[in-house]
Amino acid sequence: LGTHSNLTILYGTAAFLLLLALLVLVMRAVMLKRQKSRFELHEDGVVHESDGIRSYAAFADIEDMYLFAAGSTAMSGLINNFAYRTGADQPWILATAELKRFDEFMDAFRSRYLEYRMPVLKQKLADGERVNFHYISSGNVYKKRLLGNFLNFKTQVVALSAQGLHVDGVTYPGASLKCMNLSDWTEKVTIKD
Repeated sequence: LGTHSNLTILYGTAAFLLLLALLVLVMRAVMLKRQKSRFELHEDGVVHESDGIRSYAAFADIEDMYLFAAGSTAMSGLINNFAYRTGADQPWILATAELKRFDEFMDAFRSRYLEYRMPVLKQKLADGERVNFHYISSGNVYKKRLLGNFLNFKTQVVALSAQGLHVDGVTYPGASLKCMNLSDWTEKVTIKD
C-alpha cells in the first residue's frame, strides 16, 4: 500500500511540474509574440517595426523617454525596459530586454537621443520658450509597480524657462534653487528652494 501511494504522489508531482513547464512555455510564447518589435538605430533617429508597420522618430523630436525596471528585477531598480514617444498625445514605443543586445541598443539610443535633443531644448530656452518635461508622481510609480501595467499612467509636467522652474502652477526662480537631489533608489527628485 505504501509503494502504491508513493507512486501516485510521484506521478502527480511529475504531472504538475510538466503542466507548470507547459504553462511557462505558453506564457513565454505569448510574450514573444506580443514583443514582435524590431528596431533599426540610425544616426539621427530610430525606426520601429511592429506587425508590419514601420514608423520613424527623429531623436530631436522624441519628447519623452521612460526608463524602468519590470519583471523579476522590478524591485531592484535594474533598468531592463525603456519606452519613448514623440509627444504626450502619442503612444509609448516599448523596447524590452527581450531584444538581442538590449543593453547596447539602450546605451546607443540614449547617447544619440541626448546628442540630438539637447540642442533643440537649448534653442527653445534661448528663444524664450518653456521646455516641458513629463514625470510620474510617486503614487503612480507605486501603482504601476503593483499592477504591472508599466505604460498606463498619467504624467505631470515640470517646465524650465528663463524665469525658473515651473511645477504645479508655481514658479521657482532659478536663483532660489539651492540643490537638486536625485535618488536612484526611490526614483524621486527633490528640489529645494
